[in-house]
Amino acid sequence: MCFSVAHSDTESEYRSRFCAGMPQERVLPNGTRVDCITDRLAIEVDWTHKWAEAIGQSMLYSAATEKLPAIILVCKVAPAGCLKHEYLINEAVAYWKLPITVWLCMPSDTSLSECKRRDY
Repeated sequence: MCFSVAHSDTESEYRSRFCAGMPQERVLPNGTRVDCITDRLAIEVDWTHKWAEAIGQSMLYSAATEKLPAIILVCKVAPAGCLKHEYLINEAVAYWKLPITVWLCMPSDTSLSECKRRDY
């Protein structure tokens, strides 16, 4: 079974899918643009291999909104590759004791509720 993302699937398409029902692409007072936002979370959407960048962006959004940081990561590779990314996220978040929510999503997931969620 192939787990790579179809060529036509873009980050914005996944943002629309996984942030359905949330305000999206909000410009913040510092000029940055949060992917989606809830009453308690400022969320960055990105690929799993960009996990470190996503953590940094969500922390900046958190500071600008006074909401908790969160990331939605979409797996572009075989699940084993995404497990490696998940391990690295766990290591960094545990070391820095970051209060962050992380969803790990597969391209076949149709909504955020189908993704693997972890609250740190």
